[in-house]
Amino acid sequence: MADAGRYAELLAYLGERPQTEVEQSPMLALLSSIAHSRLGRLDLGQQWAMVALSRARVQGDRRLELRALNVCGAIALERGGIDDATYFFTRAQEEATEDNDMATAGRCANNLGIIANMQGDYRRAIGAYTRAIDAYQKVGYDRGIVESQHNLAITYREQGQLDHAMYAANEALGAAERLGDRGLRAQALAGLAEIQVARGEADLAIQEAERALAVHRELQDEVLETEDQRILAVAVGLAGKTREAEGLLREVIDRATKHERPLLVANAQRDLANMLALAGDGAGAKQVAQAARATFERLGARVEIDKLDALLAMRTPGAGPLAVSNQGAARRVPDVSVRGRKEAR
Repeated sequence: MADAGRYAELLAYLGERPQTEVEQSPMLALLSSIAHSRLGRLDLGQQWAMVALSRARVQGDRRLELRALNVCGAIALERGGIDDATYFFTRAQEEATEDNDMATAGRCANNLGIIANMQGDYRRAIGAYTRAIDAYQKVGYDRGIVESQHNLAITYREQGQLDHAMYAANEALGAAERLGDRGLRAQALAGLAEIQVARGEADLAIQEAERALAVHRELQDEVLETEDQRILAVAVGLAGKTREAEGLLREVIDRATKHERPLLVANAQRDLANMLALAGDGAGAKQVAQAARATFERLGARVEIDKLDALLAMRTPGAGPLAVSNQGAARRVPDVSVRGRKEAR
């Protein structure tokens, strides 16, 4: 159920078991952590991750201990604790490599790539994703390969290498379809939509974002549904429907705040600031941009800070281009899952 993204069903299944059984099993505790965090309940996700880590250590289960460390890092990253996340991922990667646990080493490399991407260190990000793919290939973990390909496409897109980005995104989409994984396919569609926005293909981007959103809504994955809505809003704005796009982005900000996703909040605020600037609302754009900048600064997202500084320095409210959404699916892909996000968990 975790692999298929059926987190609500997974929690319902775990809820039918005695709590003492879940608490005593590092695997069940870790599954509970992943499900709660994917559904936006990060406090519960963190609590269960620590339970899983403690039980794995008591039982001497090294693989689950390292996976629990990776999940702790993914949750820290979701909450904006980039230093804590880096610590957890680096430690787990080093120990997993020593233990020849290539699946966990791949997850950690993928997640360190996300952090490098946030910081604008694209060369380091590409290297990390490449190492993750290599590690996954050694153990035949196809889902992990797809997730890192998806993240690789994001990094290419953010550098303006749209042909490379489109190739990587299509590779991820094709592999997700071969695996028959609807949730993974939806993530790939969302990534494709962001590239189409960057290429100015508003109609295609709207189509793919709506398809991704529909699947994540059906899977009751509220966090990824909210991310899809952000991408859809940017595409709608590109199509000239500014008022509709603004409403969608404000809803994203509210929902992402509720889910404790500071990076998603800041991304949506950045997109909204650009739209308001284009619409001539300089004061509104400045207010929203400053809020986004504060979060990006805390996260060390240097590229985003530079974009917002340029926007804030504009003398003419509507003078700047609409910034293409940056982190989009990469937040989607820390990997916290036991199976191996994007963020890899």
